[in-house]
Amino acid sequence: MNEKDIQEILQIILDSLQGKEFIWRLEGSANLKIQGVDVSVRDLDITTNDEGIEIFRNALKKYTVKDFFSQKINGRSIVCDINNFEVEINSYGDRQLDMFNKTKKILWNDLQIPILPLEYAKKFYELINRKEKVDLISRYLSG
Repeated sequence: MNEKDIQEILQIILDSLQGKEFIWRLEGSANLKIQGVDVSVRDLDITTNDEGIEIFRNALKKYTVKDFFSQKINGRSIVCDINNFEVEINSYGDRQLDMFNKTKKILWNDLQIPILPLEYAKKFYELINRKEKVDLISRYLSG
């Protein structure tokens, strides 16, 4: 998935949400990519809360391929297919992983995207034991 793919999918998501204000943020490799980390992106990951999962469920129903309770995250998960790419939306049962108080909005390719800044993304990956992502972010931050 290249930056153009990411931008097109995010545009579809933002258009579908029609400016609704609620808690969500981009996560995973796409979050790292749009902040300048050289990483390959296979899918889009979004984190939200229980209210947000309902909003996404309604807004993206025509793209939804799975909607379930995930034991892995102890919370709701929606998997969508947008432009033949997977978009996974999660509401974690473990609120420590949300880090919504660390989320900030950035302007990226003319889109307002809520992201998790790299220093907190690194903490997130430490919490879920993804050492390769922690190392990747550490190398980028030490530049």
